[in-house]
Amino acid sequence: MSDLSWINTYGFLGTRLFELPSLLICLLSISMLGYKFQVSYKYQIILALHCFLPFVLNDVLFSASYMPDQFKYWHGVNALRSGELGFTEVLANGGTVLTASALLALIPLPTPVSIISLGFYNTLLYIILFFILYAKKIFTKVSVWFYLLFPSTALYTALTLRETLIFFFMIFTVIYARESKVFKSTICIAPLYLIKFQNFFILGPIVLLYFIFNVAKKGMGITKALVISAIALVGLLLSAPVTLPLVNYYRVAMFVEDGGEADKVSIISGAGDFVFQGLTAAVYFLAKPLPWEASNALQLVQSLENLIILAILFLITRQAWKIFPDKLIFWLLFMMLAMSVYGLVVFNYGTAVRYRYPFVMIYVLFVCADCNVNQIYERKKLKSNYSKP
Repeated sequence: MSDLSWINTYGFLGTRLFELPSLLICLLSISMLGYKFQVSYKYQIILALHCFLPFVLNDVLFSASYMPDQFKYWHGVNALRSGELGFTEVLANGGTVLTASALLALIPLPTPVSIISLGFYNTLLYIILFFILYAKKIFTKVSVWFYLLFPSTALYTALTLRETLIFFFMIFTVIYARESKVFKSTICIAPLYLIKFQNFFILGPIVLLYFIFNVAKKGMGITKALVISAIALVGLLLSAPVTLPLVNYYRVAMFVEDGGEADKVSIISGAGDFVFQGLTAAVYFLAKPLPWEASNALQLVQSLENLIILAILFLITRQAWKIFPDKLIFWLLFMMLAMSVYGLVVFNYGTAVRYRYPFVMIYVLFVCADCNVNQIYERKKLKSNYSKP
């Protein structure tokens, strides 16, 4: 692979000057698409500010080595763009990192010269996704602001990681499921199998249920949800002899990968423990890190963010329950499944935030869209003290 260290000779400011063409393309995209779809200037301004985030994250707010995976994607995209690796070869035999790199390499932006370059690739995806959601009228007054201001989304869509690609394909899978476009939804979920198979197996059954019950129009209903939950529980108990060893294996592997000791991981002992751990892990995974668990400034910020996000999720869920409880039930099942799967195997706080944010965003976007949530609290009407004449 060619030496990419030449960029370091240009220093802090010089490195960022190389990124000006990518910045300009992102800003022009906002301007042109904003004009085409008649998007409010306040939204365009926030999107424009997002374009500057790649400049102030790596080696400014934190060291690029804090998330070392970024270097793998940077090297992978350069190897593909330079011809050292072939796209067909990577897609056929490459691992998740190279496959994600191949998909990123297809984005029409200048070749990434530094670790911050792919942050603009992901920012462009974030911008495009905003306008697609806007044009398809999926946003409500609540969800549009959540999309623009959710800190975790802002962070990970401005870094050199695969998370934005995963988020992008997950959103499109659900969009086409809502539109009953089976083929397009299938095409969008397929890349997830190559770059994040866990999300493929979480989202796949959910999308299938969405099609079967036509949730966007009819909802699911509490009775159907209880029946599906009961069937899932029975299936889980019956498959426990096979699934438990796998779950315990990944619990230990991910704990050790994050720097822990294998003998300190609590092993799931049986089917009953499996169900209990899954339910409790789901709640904890949604909330962690808690403020008292934070060991550095970034984790403390993330824990404070979590408290705010949990409050917003509660308010959105409460409003949705008042309007369309049958539709809300489906998305609650979605969140419970996703949080349980990851809660059982993910221990690292930073990893939890990375894995969690696409599911939280999907929940907010489509609960608000399906249940028509346009405010998170009801404004009380002031009663006049004056009687009518």
